[in-house]
Amino acid sequence: MTTVSKYIVVGIVLGLVLGYLTGVFLPPSAIHKKESLLEKIKKRGVLIVGTSADWPPFEYIDEKGNYAGIDIEIAKKIAEAIGVKLEIKDIKFDALIAALKGGEIDLIIADMTPTANREKEVDFSIVYFSDVFTFVTTKDSSISSIEDLYGKKIGVQQGTTQHEWAEKHLKGKCEIKTYTKVNPDMILALERGDVDAILISKTVASVITKKKLTLKIAFIVEGTEEYAAIAVPENAEDLKYVVNSVIEQLKSTGELKKIVESEIAKLLEKEGGS
Repeated sequence: MTTVSKYIVVGIVLGLVLGYLTGVFLPPSAIHKKESLLEKIKKRGVLIVGTSADWPPFEYIDEKGNYAGIDIEIAKKIAEAIGVKLEIKDIKFDALIAALKGGEIDLIIADMTPTANREKEVDFSIVYFSDVFTFVTTKDSSISSIEDLYGKKIGVQQGTTQHEWAEKHLKGKCEIKTYTKVNPDMILALERGDVDAILISKTVASVITKKKLTLKIAFIVEGTEEYAAIAVPENAEDLKYVVNSVIEQLKSTGELKKIVESEIAKLLEKEGGS
């Protein structure tokens, strides 16, 4: 056998050995398959959902210290569909996406809008709610339009679509103050006179102004219709499928509408702020 032939034989043998060791020649079922997020959740027995519990009626902490709201009820339905327990983590709104990407939570259910920037980092479910922006002021305020805000101070929650809108449309025209939480931080700032108006969603504003009789909805901001969806990690298609299936069922059966109406009514029946 020539030297060249010897090298060829050695090369073939090495290739076969390496192929065996790395599993190249093993059938697909014998090769280790990466565990999906849904499989991890089932094995763990717990679905971990991140939210920002300062946004009634979507998410808040009730008088018993429990998480409550529209989004919490949806989270319960998803956990039930998967067949696991539910764990809620209260996280600052502008830190939720980082928590999802870092594996700290499995989903974000926090009345979050699937903006183009957010979609670059995480995936989203189908839409489950739509809303518009409103400015809330004290009852004695004369503010009734965008122009009335010029030269004034407004409050927004950091990292929200309301924050983005204010930066785009009002920067340089009024002072924009950011807050970590809507309730109580932004509401107290408005009541104290630290800001002249706060920008929040109409649904949240409707609850707050009915409970805080010194406040009112000044006006609805035209062209600000937005949609809420559930944030899912990228490449978690099996989990996303379950989430979408639950949302579709809740919408088609009318149960989602009942949840929304029930959670709003629950808050309005109670005295004081939530």
